[in-house]
Amino acid sequence: MKKYDVVVIGAGPGGYVAAIRASQNGKKVAIVDKKWLGGVCLNVGCIPSKSLLKNADLAYTLRKRSNEFGIAFDNLELDYSAAVKRSRRVSNRLTKGVGFLMRKNNIEVFMGAAKLTARDTVSVTLEDGSEKTLNANNIVIATGAYSFTPPVWEPDGEKVISYTEAILREKLPSSVVIIGAGAIGAEFSTIWNSYGTVVHLVEMLPSILPLEDPEISKELAKSFKKSGINVLAGHKVESVQKTDTGVSVTVSSEDGEKKIKSEQALVAIGFRPNSSNIGLEDVGVELDEKGFVNINEDQSTNISGIWAIGDVTGKL
Repeated sequence: MKKYDVVVIGAGPGGYVAAIRASQNGKKVAIVDKKWLGGVCLNVGCIPSKSLLKNADLAYTLRKRSNEFGIAFDNLELDYSAAVKRSRRVSNRLTKGVGFLMRKNNIEVFMGAAKLTARDTVSVTLEDGSEKTLNANNIVIATGAYSFTPPVWEPDGEKVISYTEAILREKLPSSVVIIGAGAIGAEFSTIWNSYGTVVHLVEMLPSILPLEDPEISKELAKSFKKSGINVLAGHKVESVQKTDTGVSVTVSSEDGEKKIKSEQALVAIGFRPNSSNIGLEDVGVELDEKGFVNINEDQSTNISGIWAIGDVTGKL
């Protein structure tokens, strides 16, 4: 059994920064992640999406506004796969940077699935199937959250996809229904529309970006409609059905029901915490009714020495 002052479970922006700070304060630190250094954000989230948005801005300018800049051409060719490959290079570079920071700060990294077996003990099943037991006075839960898709919609990574498949997919869809007009839905509406995809953006609440300032939502809706995005705020998705050519999405509003046919459906309706199967309940850590970890103002759980940060808590 290896002994540490701090073990961090989850190597995303919350986890790796916490690990670095603990090490800088003289603590012996280990960090565990089952998939990525840098977490979702650096690998399949905010960083690669911003890279794609940069390409999308350029693509939109060339397709729609080139004359304003005195640029003329006969045959514009846009390679969306090149944009995705560029986003992966950006992501990989930053992920390697996190690895460098772990080594620089003498933080031991374990890539594998972690599970609490006691208040001060973490069992890690490594990628090769072997197991390590880590003991620490303080354990930080920073496991983040995942994009939720109702099972009845039968997500398959091809016709009904999440943001993970969307951000890694090099093939540009000819048409798409994006379900959920939060940050992810708005970003992919922008990206795919800029490359010429027919985009239908569906939001159950009365406005897109429902958690943002109403004026921002209103102006973005105007901009989207001007760009040719079919904005359907105040529409509830009743069903998502696969067809031979893609999907058929039935939506309803106060005006009745309509069907939207497209090549793909991207589901971006919200997140659930990664709090299952990591032993939290076994050691008595309290969760709320949605599975988020309950914490106080000091990020402490109800169990002394176990802390939680980031999306797994549902608090910013």
